[in-house]
Amino acid sequence: MITTKVIKDGKIAVELFLLVLPSFIYVVISTIVPSYIKCRNKMYIYIIEYLLLVFPIILKITVLSNFGVNISYAVCISLFEIIILIIIKISLPETKTTLTKLSNNHFITNVRSTINLISIIAILAVDFKIFPTRFSKTSETGFSLMDVGVGLYVFSNAIVAPETKGKKSSVKQSFKNSMLLILIGILRMILTKATNYNVSELEYGVHWNFFITLAVTKICTAYILSIFDIDNILVNTIVLNFFYEVLLQMSLKNWIFSKAKRTNIISANKEGIVSSIGYICLYLYSLYFSYKLNKIKNSKSKNSNIYFLTWISISLGFTTFCAIHLEVSRRLANSGYVAWVLFIAIFMTWLFYCWDIFITGFSKKYNFKHCPYVYEAINYNGLLFFIVGNFLTGLINLSISTVLISSINSLLIILTYMFINCSVVLVLYHMEFKLKF
Repeated sequence: MITTKVIKDGKIAVELFLLVLPSFIYVVISTIVPSYIKCRNKMYIYIIEYLLLVFPIILKITVLSNFGVNISYAVCISLFEIIILIIIKISLPETKTTLTKLSNNHFITNVRSTINLISIIAILAVDFKIFPTRFSKTSETGFSLMDVGVGLYVFSNAIVAPETKGKKSSVKQSFKNSMLLILIGILRMILTKATNYNVSELEYGVHWNFFITLAVTKICTAYILSIFDIDNILVNTIVLNFFYEVLLQMSLKNWIFSKAKRTNIISANKEGIVSSIGYICLYLYSLYFSYKLNKIKNSKSKNSNIYFLTWISISLGFTTFCAIHLEVSRRLANSGYVAWVLFIAIFMTWLFYCWDIFITGFSKKYNFKHCPYVYEAINYNGLLFFIVGNFLTGLINLSISTVLISSINSLLIILTYMFINCSVVLVLYHMEFKLKF
């Protein structure tokens, strides 16, 4: 039976999808427009990309958020994109300048950077009044922008893991590589306690945070992959996901959602500990998806679109099933949440994949870029971009009372904050400095 809550969640889910979808259009526009400009100054190009790409996304999730539901908006944007492509195809003069090949995975750069960009904007914007409350993290079940962000970040890490290319990381090496995340997680916990920084216990618990979840996810998946071959990992992940969902429905969910006093280290961090199982499943699904996609690409098969659409259809169908019969919960990282994240992530990856194929056909004749310059920089230093964003968010919240700031000043603060974030990774990209983990 479809309840009022299911209908409401469905509307929010559609709104969220339409909120994320235009970011693809912004990337398309920001890769096309610079082809008209002969200037090679990277700073000039960055300013253009900031105005065409970063600025619209900020507006879309803040002051223009109420326009996201209107389907005609998405249709008009799509039509605008097609018109631009047609005009460029028939009118842009041929040039001898060709692209510098960065890799054959430009679409991966675009989807990972889009995820990073939206996530970093949202972690600060959520503290201001111009950020709609419906986009904030849900307390128990439902759909929201902030909920899907953490899952998308896990996806973006998994699709570039060494295992996607057939390599294997030992548990020891994975633990060593995750030490930086663990240290950052511990440092964040200490600083938030020392400064009385407001962090909801309903997110990950009293001491736990997302950095620790990401580290645990990486270490546990390395252990699982040391036992099972990656070609068989899909079946094993489905089994793990199934039994996790059974445990949640039997009693685990009620324990997580209960308001009982947190009496020990386990109950104090129950959300972070339990949801890690869901994030491990999400990581393994994403990893397998990318692994098989790489095999399809390397074999030069034309079945890539079928592969994408299969994942998209199954994940959307299962999300719908869970929304009606079970629930979708970021706090639990349950099956419905995992499926919802996979649907959005893989759909966006498919769009960028199709665009990459399209643009490649014109790269010899026209001076097109596969990726925005700022996206290359974000992808090059994704972890550092995430750390700088978290640091500046904390600094801003400790310096001012964000809820008292006017709308125009809030927007200016977020714009400045993102300009600093992007500038930092651009400078480091130019210096070829990369923070590895």
